[in-house]
Amino acid sequence: MYRTMLHIVRSLALDPKRFILPVLGIALAHAAVGLVLYYSLRAGVTLSNPFMAAHPFSWIYMFSGWDSSYYLEIAGNWYPPKLDPLWAFSPLYPATVRTLVFLGVDLRIGGFAVAVICGLASIMVFQKVAELYMARTQALIAASLYFLFPPVFVFSFVTYPEPMFILLALLSWYFHQKRSDRNASVAAGLCALSRPEGFLIIIPLLYEYAIRRQFRKVGYALVPLFAIAGWELYGYTQTGVWLPSLAAGHFWHTPKVHAVRQAIQQLVTGNFNSVDVLLPYWWLILTIIAILAIVLFLVWRDWKIDRALSIYLLASVMILGWSLSALYRSFPRVLSFIFPVGLPLHSRKLNLLVALAIIFLALDYIAWLAFLTDGFY
Repeated sequence: MYRTMLHIVRSLALDPKRFILPVLGIALAHAAVGLVLYYSLRAGVTLSNPFMAAHPFSWIYMFSGWDSSYYLEIAGNWYPPKLDPLWAFSPLYPATVRTLVFLGVDLRIGGFAVAVICGLASIMVFQKVAELYMARTQALIAASLYFLFPPVFVFSFVTYPEPMFILLALLSWYFHQKRSDRNASVAAGLCALSRPEGFLIIIPLLYEYAIRRQFRKVGYALVPLFAIAGWELYGYTQTGVWLPSLAAGHFWHTPKVHAVRQAIQQLVTGNFNSVDVLLPYWWLILTIIAILAIVLFLVWRDWKIDRALSIYLLASVMILGWSLSALYRSFPRVLSFIFPVGLPLHSRKLNLLVALAIIFLALDYIAWLAFLTDGFY
């Protein structure tokens, strides 16, 4: 892994403009949107987030909404020695932040720093992956548009594990494409510990092993499984409960969640009796439908780029759609971070690219505001 990472760093050093431009562009976009949002909030918008309301409003809380408080609590105090809602959160991100805290870094600054470093690094690695399939200019455009895509734009810079998740997923696929399957399996194992859906990265790996008849390499795909099993075993020693990350899920299945889930199931079967339950979430329903339509279109575009990644994206849509039915508000965010979504986001039409960038930036402001004030998580 060290040699491959050294190769990536060397390629960045030899041609820095190619990789620095999208990174600087995305960073400046965050700064611009963040400043507008910060001063609009200071002008009188009331924050509904209990975590932010408990502290003086400063710039650092622009990046700490909703589940950020749970990750920071884990980073500060670790997991409790009993079954608790915190066990539903994967360990790698808070463990990394906790390491910085031990070194004397402020908890909130540490959480922000880890997210931003991983977020910026993922832009460059995404561009390296995209260059495996397309010209350098097209890869630069795809990287820029993907990280302007509203859910990715917001959650690749906030104190969430998403930046770490996408970075590790990208590294796993890049290592695999460079025939470094041992490194790919290590990155995949860490990816599975960053977020639960990190385990899905084994789908394209297994597909390619099967297509190439490299059945001896299937063992590499088991590393994420062993990583998760090791974490669950640790959780069992602490809580006395088997599979504590799954058992902790019941804490989040509130009556409102059950009502919405049941209403969705009835609606799918043609029963409209509970449609009133869904009306307060009309904006979220429209968001989910829009992103689902976009992603399904991109599945088709990905088929022309790499069938393994297209299958990975399509399988993720189905698996996440089922597993996140109780956490329906997370669906747009999680699905957007399955990185093949971004590969087809390029065009040779300058007018279209400018229009998309403007539309994305306007939606970025709305999504970031929703993250802070209305639970877009």
